[in-house]
Amino acid sequence: MPKSMEDWFKDQDFNTTELPSGHRDRFLARLQNAQEDAKVVSIDRDGIAQGNDDATKNHWFKWSLVAGLAILIGFAGFNMGSTTSNDLASVSPEMSNAQDFFSNTITEELRKLEAENSPETERLIADTKTQLQELENDYKQLKLDLDTSGNSRPVIAAMIQNFQNRIELLEAALDHIESLKQLKTNIDATLL
Repeated sequence: MPKSMEDWFKDQDFNTTELPSGHRDRFLARLQNAQEDAKVVSIDRDGIAQGNDDATKNHWFKWSLVAGLAILIGFAGFNMGSTTSNDLASVSPEMSNAQDFFSNTITEELRKLEAENSPETERLIADTKTQLQELENDYKQLKLDLDTSGNSRPVIAAMIQNFQNRIELLEAALDHIESLKQLKTNIDATLL
């Protein structure tokens, strides 16, 4: 292996020419001039830059960027924390599945209910939606209770019951609408 490295270095075309005379002296002179122009900045015990105004501004600019970024990250973290609400999905994977099942069932039943909208059922559907909103408000309170109670079983049971109540409410409304349709069909049949 060392032999192959030697061969590789031999094959390379490195620039090995000598630097022009006085190169080192010119470099040191430029460095000295740059230091004099910058009025070398020192930092006192309080962490405040002393010396060149441009360097002081640059120092404060950097720290203001850092502070702004820290505030932005803090707000983002706060918002992320506030958007993750305690609900059944936060308790366990099984509860997450149950919540998904209930939510999908409620959505499907609500879609069916809205499909039955007519002048005869308008009042019933509006009342059902009002009761659903009340149950949704109760559920929001239960989510807060779950957060403060530390996933207590009675609160989880109440949340599940709330989902079941919403499904039962929708099913009862759909059954009532179906009964109204049957009644209307029977009345129409007897009138003919």
